[in-house]
Amino acid sequence: MRNDQIFVLLLVVLLPMSGCFDGGGVGEAEGAQDSGEISETTVVNNYYNNSTTSSNSQERIWYTSGGTYHLQWNDANADSSGRYCSDLREQYSSTDGSLIGTYCEEYSYYTDFMSEGNLSECTSRGGTATDYKTYMNSENAAYDRYAPVCKIEFVTINAPAGSALLLYEAHGLQTAYECNGIGVSFSYSTSLGAYGKEYVLAPGSALDCTLTLYKTMTYGESDIESIWSVVYAIQDTTVV
Repeated sequence: MRNDQIFVLLLVVLLPMSGCFDGGGVGEAEGAQDSGEISETTVVNNYYNNSTTSSNSQERIWYTSGGTYHLQWNDANADSSGRYCSDLREQYSSTDGSLIGTYCEEYSYYTDFMSEGNLSECTSRGGTATDYKTYMNSENAAYDRYAPVCKIEFVTINAPAGSALLLYEAHGLQTAYECNGIGVSFSYSTSLGAYGKEYVLAPGSALDCTLTLYKTMTYGESDIESIWSVVYAIQDTTVV
């Protein structure tokens, strides 16, 4: 074999060993490591995900309120139908003449409980009296002598357009709900957990709504008190 052929053969053998071939690929790999950039890959449920996600959920604002109230109110001089004792007399013992007590000789009716009766116990307990005829939405004149309905308003919740009202608890309360000035039926349960619900979502989130929480005191002689309590949250929404 000639010398020039031997020389070519040696070049063919030695060049790959010297690293001259594929050198560009190795250089790029080393350069990526030297650049200081870090590439992270996360695995979620066995799927590779290199994208970045963001949450658009709105933060809820929580509120609570509560207090006590009387279950009943009364006019000490009249019963629930507006009847009162117009002639109260003393009774004495027939043996020694001592005072035994009093008795009513004659009963009469208020012709209009609202104007003739004593409503001070209703108002002193934070209530507003409404005549029974209006409450019953009736023109029955006999209702004028009935004891008025005493309503106590505890709290008013405003939920303007773009806010969702979430009611978690409303204990010992009645509700009046309206949106854009129109009355809306809105029921809730004081035992939401028993029905597997965390809260009740009030209707009309795209409208200007108002929830009034109140209680109607019955007419009677009891001085028993009870509690009222409400827990709710307001969450911003986007009206579309």
